[in-house]
Amino acid sequence: MTIPNLKATDLKARVNRMIERELQRCERAMGPAAWTRHREWVTEHVVCGARAWLNEQARNGAL
Repeated sequence: MTIPNLKATDLKARVNRMIERELQRCERAMGPAAWTRHREWVTEHVVCGARAWLNEQARNGAL
């Protein structure tokens, strides 16, 4: 996926929306009780994955 020329603030907002959508998906899939127990590490994992994705995109010249 190539991201068109975005300002840093626009890119940050886009990635934050992607993270939020993924966290919502995880919460729906896990259910309330499991989400309460696992939210912290799942959030860390999703954010780490987003950073890795951004680094990969930058390395490939897609940003």
